[in-house]
Amino acid sequence: MIEGGILTDKVVEFLSVKQNGFYIDATAGSGWLASAILDRLSGSGRLLLLDIDRDAVESLEKESKFSVANVKIVNDSYVNLPRILAKGKYPYADGILFDLGIGYSQLSSNRGFSFSTEGYLDMRYSEKFPVKASDVVNSYPQKQIADIIYRYGEDRNSRKIAAAIVRARAKRTIESAPELTRIISSVIPRRRKHPATRTFQALRIFVNGEMENVAKVFAFLPGILKKGGRAVFLSYHSIEDRIVKNGLKKLASAGSMRIITKKAVEPSFAEKRKQPRSRSAKLRCAEKA
Repeated sequence: MIEGGILTDKVVEFLSVKQNGFYIDATAGSGWLASAILDRLSGSGRLLLLDIDRDAVESLEKESKFSVANVKIVNDSYVNLPRILAKGKYPYADGILFDLGIGYSQLSSNRGFSFSTEGYLDMRYSEKFPVKASDVVNSYPQKQIADIIYRYGEDRNSRKIAAAIVRARAKRTIESAPELTRIISSVIPRRRKHPATRTFQALRIFVNGEMENVAKVFAFLPGILKKGGRAVFLSYHSIEDRIVKNGLKKLASAGSMRIITKKAVEPSFAEKRKQPRSRSAKLRCAEKA
């Protein structure tokens, strides 16, 4: 079921949706934000929905709202947008949305994304990705595991957690999310944030190449937008937001994009209380010069 997304009103506002325009939701997920865009399009407007997660795409295809002639759903990564647009003979876009990070459907799946649910330690958005989270915790050297947790999870306890993982895997293979959660909790005390939060985040980002993929966007972004077309980014991680901020600055310096949001836009206090995931959300927008 399509429900409310994060910063929905701001996303639509900054995209400046035109009734007959062509828009892309590059990370459609459950379709919450795509639904808000579609509500503002006429029959002549077009919407392209992309998601690399096959489960997400199958759910989108079951939504009657998206089963209309002016909506196209594609199971692919946004890094392949230039090829996808060329193959489909799409026009330059009036707007494109990148809602980065993990979706609710993935967190509630049995693929090990969340430390609070049962699931095999997979964490991949797509089976096309070669490395699973279980491969990392069961076969990577201790130092590399610590580096991954520190770099992508920004966890100062990364070395202690990595050491605990290596000790545990010497006794038996670590296969499930609850097993990894217990290992981390055994060496890191519970505080306001669950001790496993940052490790799960880091493993997910690593196996899906999330930061590297975000960085690739800025090489082709101006080339898929029409003049005045806008790109909106929603990020939930400080490294991710920094990549977006610097990528847009570089394009603005080159004269191909104009930054609309001088500072990142954040959810209101009320929205942060209503949707805990929105607390770290930052919105940035730029338009084709």
